Amino acid sequence: MPLPDTPLTIHGGCNCRAIRYEINIPALSVRPLHPFSHASVHIPFIAICHCNDCRRATGALTMAAICNPTEFVRISLLPRSSPLPPLGKTRVEPPNDDAEREWIPAQEVFQPSDVLKAPLDSFIASYKPSEGVTRTFCARCGTNVTYSRYPMPEGWPEMLDILMGTIDREDLENGQLRPERHVWWDKGIDWVKKLFSEGDEGMPKHPLARLTDTV
Repeated sequence: MPLPDTPLTIHGGCNCRAIRYEINIPALSVRPLHPFSHASVHIPFIAICHCNDCRRATGALTMAAICNPTEFVRISLLPRSSPLPPLGKTRVEPPNDDAEREWIPAQEVFQPSDVLKAPLDSFIASYKPSEGVTRTFCARCGTNVTYSRYPMPEGWPEMLDILMGTIDREDLENGQLRPERHVWWDKGIDWVKKLFSEGDEGMPKHPLARLTDTV
């Protein structure tokens, strides 16, 4: 399901909150068009990727990402030298401290370059799995956060793909952020693609970790 036509703000970050981001999406009329879509898809868009690189890099069978123009994103990076929020309890959404943080445009970190321009004392780290590709993660908690490519093909704005699992639960649950398409489908794992296409065939579902309880 495509993103709503109205302006939308999305919040998220890494698991320990050393990295936070905000995606400010304008109205549909001013969003750029996807250059490879016959002028039918606007950016940002949300996709599930089946490629080998994303599967290995994230440790997940597929990777879901919201693909944004970098100019739509701002970021907050806590320095290692400042007091950090305590590591939260597992599986619990931590308190929101966004209002007290300092924010900068993501373009200051993800400049049109294959070199990350992050402050040296921040927890954001990067690696290059292939030529022109940069993935970032939190060096404190290990969360994979972004994917970017430089240079982008002709006709594209500078882009910053953000992994959907890092979006705040409140925003994920509002019903506006469902993936709208699969990419690299031909590279996917057959049984994983079957789960998407045909469902899980009644696989047991447990409310928490106890296998004695089912829903």
